[in-house]
Amino acid sequence: MKISAAGRYAVRIVVDIAKNKNYVALSEVAKAQNISIKYAEQIASKLLKAGILTSLRGQDGGYKLARPDKKTSICDILTVTGDVMPNISCNTDCPRKSECAGGDIWVTLNKQITNYLSSVTIADLLKKGD
Repeated sequence: MKISAAGRYAVRIVVDIAKNKNYVALSEVAKAQNISIKYAEQIASKLLKAGILTSLRGQDGGYKLARPDKKTSICDILTVTGDVMPNISCNTDCPRKSECAGGDIWVTLNKQITNYLSSVTIADLLKKGD
């Protein structure tokens, strides 16, 4: 499995924001993570729409987690960037389904990856940084 740059950056952005309890300027996060501000803005926009981040405009504004770090999984973030497809299954209309030797393998593998990524939270990653 290959995780896109957007997926890796999204995890880094969320973890960096989660280190703070107050709103954090995205420019600070982008600089700390060595990500261009334009790319960070694109990723943050997706995370905002998905309800992972919340934002506040103004002098003391910025971004912060929309829910507790223990309730935000890596799977949640990577789903937003399109790196994880939690409900993948073989095409039921596939003409080769009855003779396909690999279909169940891919579905099982995807479930295991999704289950693992769902079990790792932002709180877990914050502990590793201590």
